[in-house]
Amino acid sequence: MNLNTTKLGTYLRELRNLNGETLHQVSKQTDIDSPLLSKIERSERLPTSDQIKKLAKYYNIAIDKLRTQSLAEKILKDYGANDITHNAVKMVNEQLIEYKKKNKTQVD
Repeated sequence: MNLNTTKLGTYLRELRNLNGETLHQVSKQTDIDSPLLSKIERSERLPTSDQIKKLAKYYNIAIDKLRTQSLAEKILKDYGANDITHNAVKMVNEQLIEYKKKNKTQVD
């Protein structure tokens, strides 16, 4: 199961199933409402930052991994899978590379 190639909701549902847990059990432990958790698992809703923290802690997963996947899905949901989105993501990547270079120089 690879989060990079799986939707966040599907990934979380698979984790829950691998642990043999019900939605109610996870809901109770994470303090996330069962119906909302169900929508997250069905990829009908993306978790909030607070919910990501709770799920990462509960499943013992790096929070950055879940945040990254959530952001990627939000970008696709909001802007679609098209050439403009692809080019924008490439542009952001190039800008991040320059930002890191500039800030590394300032730290040294």
